[in-house]
Parts: sequence; structure tokens; C-alpha cells
Amino acid sequence: MESMVALEADFRQRVATDWKTEFITAFLLSLVTCGIYGIYILYKLMDRRLQHFERMVSLRGHLVEVLREKAAQSGRAAEVEQDISQLEGIHMEATTRDRAGEKSPVLWLVLTLVFSPVAYYVYYFLNDDFRAHEANEKLFLSKASEVMMKLGISRQPIAPTTEIPERNFITFLLLTIVTCGIYAIYWWYTLINDPNLHFDDHAAWEAQLYSVLSGNTAQ
Repeated sequence: MESMVALEADFRQRVATDWKTEFITAFLLSLVTCGIYGIYILYKLMDRRLQHFERMVSLRGHLVEVLREKAAQSGRAAEVEQDISQLEGIHMEATTRDRAGEKSPVLWLVLTLVFSPVAYYVYYFLNDDFRAHEANEKLFLSKASEVMMKLGISRQPIAPTTEIPERNFITFLLLTIVTCGIYAIYWWYTLINDPNLHFDDHAAWEAQLYSVLSGNTAQ
């Protein structure tokens, strides 16, 4: 199936899109370089958000196609058509949220360099977008698992196991101001670590999803 080949390509792209770094390394190198490395890290945080979200747009779309094809092959297309249509709707809503607003890494890095307070808006959307992305992802996988179980592809749900904490922008901003910027160090830690954990979770459930789908294909 061409759709399965495309989905496998989405899985392989994870190595390239889901970039990770360690906070302590990024922090120390930023200190040593008088902030220059921190500029690079800010760009990479925005870029990995963009790359990961776009990969997931592709992965979700291809998964819908794979399930539709498997339903047709099993002769149960009519039985799950409504579920797959709902899954496709969830995918479209998630895609709209993932692509909401102009979030070009280069644009926002330039704006931050020109007017440094812009960085706080960047911090805001990096925290907020990943949390919204994760919520939509869980909803999509829950419905996809329902379809796979109805088709006999999977015997149990496939779902993320981690959850990105809610980071209140106003609280973080006020604490950063009150502490003369010291709290921003912790804020930076959340920007690096929260997506790192999200990517680790992806590695686990994507491997499970691939195993289930490829095993079914081989039967």
C-alpha cells in the first residue's frame, strides 16, 4: 500500500524533526558565549516545533488513508466509515491549530533580536502550542485506536503516556519580572524539557503503532 509506505516515511522522519537538547548544556554554553548560543537555541526550539507539527500533519493524514484502505480490504468499510470520517475531522481541526498563525522561526528570531521583549511572546506560543498539539494528538489517537480495534488491527488502545504541564504565561511573566529575570531560567528549562518528554513519548507510541500496522500488513 502506498499510504503505508508514506506513513513509514513519516515514522523515519522523527529522527530529523524531533530534535532534542539538554537544558544544562544549552544554559552553560549560552553563558560561555555571552548569550550567542542562546540565540541559536531559541531558533532551534521554534524550528523543532514547526518541523514536528508538520510531520504530524503528514503522519495523521497518512494514518487515516491506511485505515481506510485496511477497512476496504477487510470488507468492513461501511461499518467504520463514520468513525474514519470523524477521525479525519479531528485531523483537520488539529492541523488548523498546528498551523495557526505565522510562526516562522527566522521571522520571530529577527523580531526578538530587534526588540528583546518579543522573546516572551515566543516563550508563550512555544509552551501553549505544544500543550494544544498534545491534547489534539491524544484525541486523534484515541479515535484511531477505536477504529483499529474495530478492524481487529489492535487489541488495545495506543495512546501517549506523558502530559505537558500547563504553564500560565501571566504567572511566568510576572515571576520573571519580580525576580529580575532569574525565573526566566526556569522558563527556558520548560521550553526545552517539555517537548523533549513529548518526543520521548512519541518514540514509544510511534513504535507501537508501526508494529501493529506492519504486523497486520504481513498477515
